[in-house]
Amino acid sequence: MLATYSNHNLFKESLDLFNQNDPHLRNLSQMQYQYSPSWWTHLSLDTHGIYILTGGRQIGKSTSCKLLIRHCLENKNFTPSNILYLPCDEIYDAKDLSAILRFFLDSTANEKFLLIIDEITYVKHWDRVIKSLADEGYFTHGICVLTGSDTLILKEAAMSFPGRRGKSAQTDFHIYPLTFSEYVTLVNPNLNPTTELLYNLFQNYLICGGYLRAINDLAEYGEVTPATFMTYEHWIRGDFLKREKKENYLFAILHALLTIGVSQISFSALTQKIGLMSKETCIDYIKLLERMDILFELEAFDQNKKQGFPKKDRKFHFFDPFIQRTIARWLVNEGYANSIDLEPSLVEATVASHCYRFGKTFYFKGNQGEVDVIWLKEKTIQAIEVKWSNQLRPNDLKTLKQFKHSLILGKNQQEGLIENIKSMPVYLFLYQMP
Repeated sequence: MLATYSNHNLFKESLDLFNQNDPHLRNLSQMQYQYSPSWWTHLSLDTHGIYILTGGRQIGKSTSCKLLIRHCLENKNFTPSNILYLPCDEIYDAKDLSAILRFFLDSTANEKFLLIIDEITYVKHWDRVIKSLADEGYFTHGICVLTGSDTLILKEAAMSFPGRRGKSAQTDFHIYPLTFSEYVTLVNPNLNPTTELLYNLFQNYLICGGYLRAINDLAEYGEVTPATFMTYEHWIRGDFLKREKKENYLFAILHALLTIGVSQISFSALTQKIGLMSKETCIDYIKLLERMDILFELEAFDQNKKQGFPKKDRKFHFFDPFIQRTIARWLVNEGYANSIDLEPSLVEATVASHCYRFGKTFYFKGNQGEVDVIWLKEKTIQAIEVKWSNQLRPNDLKTLKQFKHSLILGKNQQEGLIENIKSMPVYLFLYQMP
């Protein structure tokens, strides 16, 4: 029954064969710049339970799981026969999933095991299978890792089996694209890079973002290849079609978001701009894009309550510059646009997405002007204005002065003060982030 998945479980024959011929490990070894998320270093291998790993497609979830398996074999945490990596791409339904899992779990004979079920959300009613197995006590002597690219579905489903996740302090993990700092460390592990070097690397980061395949393309060919762009286009299209979404709706929403850029807008106004669908449908598509780590939104900031205004207009940003470029290229190729100027929004979106990862993030709109990013860093409210151009309007300064901790991020390679407001290069700020 498990022979179908032998290509992903070559370690059952030998560790050397697994290292050399596993499809994920082989692809990683052939790259100039090799990186894989090490989320599993925070996983207690002696604590049984059900763990969830989420993150966008093609971000490294599968490769990191293979590295976890290799680590466990090298350290003899589990025997090869008690490890299974199960991709769900070709599993038809819950009945098939249940049969495969029961076959493996029964074969472990109550010994400790490691079971990785990759992209489990592809299987309808998968949660019923996992809940049933948990209720029968199958996960009381091993580790089960569920991975998927739809964060909400995985976590909502997991709520249906409370008390069955295990006793580990952390049971949920999420993988993001590389930050700018991680990118710099990867491609130029210099402990003290110069400001000029950071500027040049930031220009590259705005092309390849934090996606390993695009990073290696840029290093090898001087550009991201069409094949890589198409891989990510197919991911987005495929995940929407699997959920029976309309492709023309998806294109219309993506085109509207790119043309809006960094301007704030309400869902009602966005729906009117698109003109094809209801507000509820528009929200549904946007929320799916957010769950896929393609998009995120910022609410307006309430200075008095120190929280967001959920009913006010919001800003929509793409999570990673490479994904934004992928979508722009895709829309042009599909005839939805002749050309799209990304320059005004790429840098601000990159700053906002980095802040979003490390703390609550908003934007601010007052009577006199706006602030691009309000970042709640620990207990400090940081007001950030991003100016990749050389233009700075008087109203920008007036609004920034309403906040005790203000910062202007620009293209200039020197740090300094502008009317007593701290100014520094965008890329230095991003590099120094935690």
